[in-house]
Amino acid sequence: MKILISEFMDERAVAQLAAKHDVAYAPTLVDDMPTLIAQAAQADALIVRNRTQVRGELLAALTRCKVIGRLGVGLDNIDVTACEARGMAVIPATGANALSVAEYVITTSMMLQRGAFTSTAAVANGQWPRGALGNGRETAGKILGIIGFGSIGRTTARLAQGLGMQVIAFDAMLDADTPVFQETGVKYVGLQELIMQSDVVTLHVPLVDATRGLFDAACIASMKPGAILINTSRGHIVDLPAVAA
Repeated sequence: MKILISEFMDERAVAQLAAKHDVAYAPTLVDDMPTLIAQAAQADALIVRNRTQVRGELLAALTRCKVIGRLGVGLDNIDVTACEARGMAVIPATGANALSVAEYVITTSMMLQRGAFTSTAAVANGQWPRGALGNGRETAGKILGIIGFGSIGRTTARLAQGLGMQVIAFDAMLDADTPVFQETGVKYVGLQELIMQSDVVTLHVPLVDATRGLFDAACIASMKPGAILINTSRGHIVDLPAVAA
């Protein structure tokens, strides 16, 4: 099998594939579209991250391809419907990075609540801003609101509960009677209720038409004073001008 990899991939994983298949690995190929399209015609499989746009001219060039591998879970850079219509399977790396992302959310939440990093420059200059360093907030007892309760959201909930946080969640694809909420001890709430109640809001939804700009100026305005928003999904799920404002 001829496998084409157009973006960065762990060298050990590339070696495992190369031991059994004919692998063409070029981490910067995504930036050379003419070469990518030329090589695509010979590929039985294509592996991408989030920059390679599998649609249009590139998709048309994949005449032999039977599978698209996505190093990640977001599929907004792949025309999944068109791929499947051409007989190509699209396989994301579901769950592969769930723990890493969940740990990042918890770490970021604790860091932002504690706020000690804002005094880094002062301490480096020999000062000891005791007042500022004493204003941090504890994590235990705070409310974590999770928007999107898939694999990463559930892993984040488990870690947060271990720190004594209360966890609530909203997922447009689930309802309050879905067993996972009782199984995890997470309370299902509506989107607006979640935003208004949470001390920390974390986003774990894909970028699709329904979620583009989902977290807009009105959502930001309805957050608690001092609440934290963490977005480990796609940037445009949040209304970026609203965040800047």
